[in-house]
Amino acid sequence: MRPRIDPARLAAIAPTELRPGEDAVARFVAEVEAVAGTAEVVARGDAVDAAERAVLAHRPLRVVLAADLDARREALAGRLETVGVEVVHYEQADRATVAEADVAVTGCVAAVAATGSIVTGGAAGRGGALIAPVHVCLVERRRLFDGLLDVLRALPAIGVGSALSFQSGPSRTADIEKTLILGMHGPKAVHVVVVEGDADS
Repeated sequence: MRPRIDPARLAAIAPTELRPGEDAVARFVAEVEAVAGTAEVVARGDAVDAAERAVLAHRPLRVVLAADLDARREALAGRLETVGVEVVHYEQADRATVAEADVAVTGCVAAVAATGSIVTGGAAGRGGALIAPVHVCLVERRRLFDGLLDVLRALPAIGVGSALSFQSGPSRTADIEKTLILGMHGPKAVHVVVVEGDADS
């Protein structure tokens, strides 16, 4: 049996863990913004409004919605279609159709407060969070874990299979002449909406 690492000691030596007493939501928002993403925290009843604003800010022609948005997907789809945006359900469309989307909206399996990372997979599909130039992600507060170790420990219980993506802000590379480029292999922009409150509130 491997010895357990004291969480306080781990936080002191590992940037992937929350420091003792640190607020998870505040750290998550700060970390998302530190990697060129944007984030906001909203009440449960304002989640669809926030997602709609984030999507329409990019003036999209086509938006892909993932199944892990649950009941919010139909509400958001109705609003977007009302203003003339074409809405595609990720799991029902072919690759060519989703590849031409301007924005993708997903939920997430989990999120890591200490790194600002979103963990997608399961009902979001293998590429739901990566296919469009803009990714809008709704993060339920209950899915926000303090650190990476907490997420890795929880994954077997979450039961989402092996197709998971850990995404921290927009895609970036500096392979070409050591010049940082955003969006080379994934979204150029990532906007995260943290949804506070319990599911039954």
